[in-house]
Amino acid sequence: MDTKKIFSSLPPNLREILKLGGINNLYPPQAEAINCGLLENKNTILSMPTASGKTLLAELVMLKTILAKKGNCLYIVPLRALASEKYEEFKGKYSSLGIKTGIATGDFDYVSNNLIQNDILIATAEKVDSLLRQRPEWLCSRLGCVIVDEIHYIGDPNRGATLETVITRLLMINSKIKLLGLSATIANASALADWLKADLVKSTWRPVPLKEGVYCNGEITFADGTIRPVSTDGIKDEIAALAIDCVNDKGQVLVFVNTRRSAQAEARRVAKEMRHVLSHEERSALNELSKQISNTGGEATKLSLQLSEYLRDGVVFHHAGLDQSHRKIIEDNFKKNIIKVICATPTLAVGVNLPSRRTIIRGLYRYVSGAGMKPVSVMEYKQMSGRAGRPKYDKFGEAILYSKNKQEQGDLFTNFIFADTEPIQSHLGNESALRVHLLASIVTGFITSRKSAFEFISKTFFSYLEKHYDLSGMVIELLEFLEREGMIKSRDDKLMPTAFGTRISRLYIDPISAVIIRDCLKDTDMQLHPLTVLYLITSVPDMFTLAFNKSDIEKVVPFANMHSADFELPLPLSADYTSHLAKIKTIFMISRWMQEEKEELVCEFFGVGPGDIHRFMDTANWLLYSTIEIAKLFKIPGLKPLHDLRAQVRYGIKPELIELVNLRGVGRMRARSLFSKGYRGIKQLKDAPLSKLQKVPNIGKEIASSIKKQVDKL
Repeated sequence: MDTKKIFSSLPPNLREILKLGGINNLYPPQAEAINCGLLENKNTILSMPTASGKTLLAELVMLKTILAKKGNCLYIVPLRALASEKYEEFKGKYSSLGIKTGIATGDFDYVSNNLIQNDILIATAEKVDSLLRQRPEWLCSRLGCVIVDEIHYIGDPNRGATLETVITRLLMINSKIKLLGLSATIANASALADWLKADLVKSTWRPVPLKEGVYCNGEITFADGTIRPVSTDGIKDEIAALAIDCVNDKGQVLVFVNTRRSAQAEARRVAKEMRHVLSHEERSALNELSKQISNTGGEATKLSLQLSEYLRDGVVFHHAGLDQSHRKIIEDNFKKNIIKVICATPTLAVGVNLPSRRTIIRGLYRYVSGAGMKPVSVMEYKQMSGRAGRPKYDKFGEAILYSKNKQEQGDLFTNFIFADTEPIQSHLGNESALRVHLLASIVTGFITSRKSAFEFISKTFFSYLEKHYDLSGMVIELLEFLEREGMIKSRDDKLMPTAFGTRISRLYIDPISAVIIRDCLKDTDMQLHPLTVLYLITSVPDMFTLAFNKSDIEKVVPFANMHSADFELPLPLSADYTSHLAKIKTIFMISRWMQEEKEELVCEFFGVGPGDIHRFMDTANWLLYSTIEIAKLFKIPGLKPLHDLRAQVRYGIKPELIELVNLRGVGRMRARSLFSKGYRGIKQLKDAPLSKLQKVPNIGKEIASSIKKQVDKL
């Protein structure tokens, strides 16, 4: 295939834009996709390895749509981190051409009118779903193309149903929308393409060839039969030896392990050996980065101190327990080749784009509740191994599995390296997912009758795959539930949403959660005591709880006994005692956060990371907001305790700081500093001289000026 000729056949405006970015040719799979009609008005699925140029093809599709004035573009990603990465990338590339790029990742019930002004809008599937629940015509009125990055997420047990219904609804609104799906690993890509009436372009070509192998007893055996010895002289840890072997050859390394604790432990072991490998210049740059970790503005924790320590030796750990600002420092500086080794959990494999010369995979088994240790999927292995090979830096990439003996080595070749990826499946047949999306589809007018409910289901990927599986019985039961609980009403064959159903759908919570909250609030025996309300929101499907183990008994049971009267709801909710204690453990953590306990102590006591704390508080904050909205809808009196509790959870403060934290730029630490110096509310701040205010610890001149401007306007 003459890739240069196909490059020359691109529309002149697209060709010039690519040349401005230093691109004068196409990769073979890119040329093949364009040759197959990618830029024409039809749907396409691209199944191509990591780094083979899928994103550039998506950009070409979007640019052609925008420049031909055929509408604006929606770029759907699975994770917020990916949304931020793509936003920065596209904004940097195309703002000079007058192309506006926007991002939507905020609250689920908020729609900014500015979003529609963007030529390219980047959002997660959940955010698009929430937009479709509120203003579907507004979102799609000018939509010319939809890009679905990592489209194999349709097969994700937790989030796949949302992506599937989003795609179904978008195409129902406007069948002329061009859809492009991107993935590196789809076993049944042809099924996905058939469902979407799309062309399939499938390739195994990579710009950097991938060598897959298994390490055992001091040597790597590759799939092609070649063997590479690895020196372990003086190095106790074999993973460290594999990492140093690559770093000594000017490469970078990703180490995947199966738990957070393993990621931190492996980083410690590798860092201990790495300190003798780095040059003076490299150590100097790493020391500066280490200071950044220490000075990001948040509270210092044991986790951040560990991260800062290992970073000085060019090694870090990466997992969901880290603060977002720390994850960004890691990701940005790994891309710059300042950080040499990242020890991570597999979530990094589907996150931001971080290629390495060598990817070492140690943990291919994961604990599954009720089933013990189970192997990860071949698809997950392929996601991790696909990270190996840095375009423009490496002639090849290496994906190395770790084995303890020859028997295990053979099993790893058979079960992972030579194995085919699993076909993706739909999870829309799950009752919980179907309940949520049926209500959303009725609220937005996609479903207007029982007949149209069945028609909607018939257009989904689930229906395409499971042609002989009849969902009609479950659909009828769920519609009856929604009507019985007052979320929809029917007249003849018509289905219409009620105010309750509409509000719940737009709040983006499970109808079951809404029913539990409504019934508890309407019960006259329900007390709005903070602990009781927290027990209520931890009892709904939308709230996840901390795991409860035997080691937690001495910590949690005394707290449970002390406040037993507060942990009772007017509704009988079926749950075993362990689940009850898991809720109370979660409430215990939230309450200690609300008592302004240091992040470090909360993390250590409950075995969580700073990122975990903020995820729990974000979810609790949203459910408290939803509780307030439900209470308003049903005219429940006396909502001030709920508003105050929400502020306490959101900011991690005692009640006396609520007025202060409502000021922009004043978090819990600054609010406590102000309160301690006698500034207990807006009145005292208005009367305070700027010169005195800026001397308060943690405030300073800039924040003091901002506070004064805000209080003067109130």
